[in-house]
Amino acid sequence: MNLTPKLPSTILKNKLSEFEEKISNTFDYDFSIVSQRIDDIKQFEEKIKKPFENDKQIFYRGERTASIERGLLPTMLRNPDSGIVHIDAKTIFEIFNSQGDFVNLFRQTMGKASPNELYELCAFAQHYFNFSPLIDFTKSLYVALSFAIKDRVALDEDIVLYEIIISDEKKDYTTDIATANRWLSELDIFISSVDREIKRVLADKKPGINLFKVREDIIKDIEKIINVYTPDAKIIDVPINTRMKFQQGVFLLLTDFHLHGVNYFTSDLRDDFSITKYIINKDICDDILDMINREAPWYSYKYLTDVSGAFKEAIEQTD
Repeated sequence: MNLTPKLPSTILKNKLSEFEEKISNTFDYDFSIVSQRIDDIKQFEEKIKKPFENDKQIFYRGERTASIERGLLPTMLRNPDSGIVHIDAKTIFEIFNSQGDFVNLFRQTMGKASPNELYELCAFAQHYFNFSPLIDFTKSLYVALSFAIKDRVALDEDIVLYEIIISDEKKDYTTDIATANRWLSELDIFISSVDREIKRVLADKKPGINLFKVREDIIKDIEKIINVYTPDAKIIDVPINTRMKFQQGVFLLLTDFHLHGVNYFTSDLRDDFSITKYIINKDICDDILDMINREAPWYSYKYLTDVSGAFKEAIEQTD
């Protein structure tokens, strides 16, 4: 006779639900936990546009697709097979310094550049070579939406709008270039080679390879990542050129984390920042595009890199 007490089914279901929620929260690579769908203009006006118009300090980033393959990552980290396994200030400077006379020319014409003075160099490289440890954000909702829609009147996929509100401005936000340089000088990112190792082991098919042992090592590595390497995030609001000022651009800097392939655990980041990932229905993007062209036509996509054209458009709106 089995006298072991049985958990009531409701308690068991609740425990399983709590466990699943905990796991989902930890492994939320693409901010699905905080995702919200916007399917009509009324929702868009209430949830997104109204807070923007109320002058809250909100930062935005627009993405043209909701694909999991386009995570919130800096351009420097989007190629998991680059062979780089650790990125710090020295690594970044060496990468730029290996590009011919690029750094020397930058010093002569643009600004300072060294492992301890990286901000101006990284900001320049982000905007003109699409390669840096920084992620573009903006204080303008119009700019973010224009980058996502790109003046297209018909879209094949829903777009994405990231919205960030800082919870601790003193710790996570700066308008000071010296602070930005310090944050970059302290950059520390490890890139996991586990995915490449699995592919290599399976491709080699050497006799005596214990795939169970490989799997065990992978699990240990993942546990280490969960416990230690989740990113710290900073917002840098130091515009260094005309285009950045016009776009109301800021940068998101992720540091102190372990990148697993092209993924990282977002739980700590979501604790530090108020982050919402809006999935906006492609069917209402035509209305949003009309809104941009009506309310801020100088922020239409064709003008985002053409500052003089944007100001000509602004002049014409007063005629």
